[in-house]
Amino acid sequence: MKKLSIALLIFSAVASSVSSYAQTTTDNTTTMGERKGRPNVPGTFLIELGWNVLQDAPESMDMSIIGSRTLNMYYFYDVRLGNSKFYVLPGFGVGLDRYKFDNDNSTINQFENNNGQIVSRIQDAFAATDSVDVKKSMLITNYFDIPLEFRFYANPDDRKRSFKAGIGAKFGMRFSSHSKLKFEQDGENIKVKDKSSFELNRFRYGVTGRVGVGGFNVFYYQSLSELFDGRSPTGTEDTSNITIGLSFTGF
Repeated sequence: MKKLSIALLIFSAVASSVSSYAQTTTDNTTTMGERKGRPNVPGTFLIELGWNVLQDAPESMDMSIIGSRTLNMYYFYDVRLGNSKFYVLPGFGVGLDRYKFDNDNSTINQFENNNGQIVSRIQDAFAATDSVDVKKSMLITNYFDIPLEFRFYANPDDRKRSFKAGIGAKFGMRFSSHSKLKFEQDGENIKVKDKSSFELNRFRYGVTGRVGVGGFNVFYYQSLSELFDGRSPTGTEDTSNITIGLSFTGF
């Protein structure tokens, strides 16, 4: 949580600096399609809200779609390709993924040790009793992302209200991960937060797509990298994820 707070603080500071610089260098004229009195901030701040689906995952990792969600916060800088309707948009930001397991299983908290034995990271909590009722089991992964998008605008002179479609790619580096397990044991509610790498892949990459009008879009992300690496939970060697959701333009 501390690392995430620092990352968001840095991201906000950079975005504010870009905004301040733009406001001090913008003249008083108003171009076509811009709202009068609105600062001409370069680039785009984008918020994405999505839902995750795992591919090629074992049955023990079946997910609840409603609880498996994504929050992405990205800044894109728009570069027009000549006088065409096409733009290239490099960017940066953070991607925060949540995976809520169905049937409240806790497979993610298990791994294979050097002797080939399956060991539970929370085995002490489950020791000496069978009266355990799991209420919630989640995996949380957070990334620094570098997206790159090629985008088409039907009306480049009024991009804030124009139809748009884009394709691109995204590369990310995981900076934190942890699990959340909530269960009832012998009539007592217990919460366990396990901060670990869980044999997750340190890096991720994949392709993206977007279509929408103005500041409202539908987006798609297909991971081309495996979610886990090394001594991952059994059956997850080829597991990857898809994210589908909505995005909104901040400026």
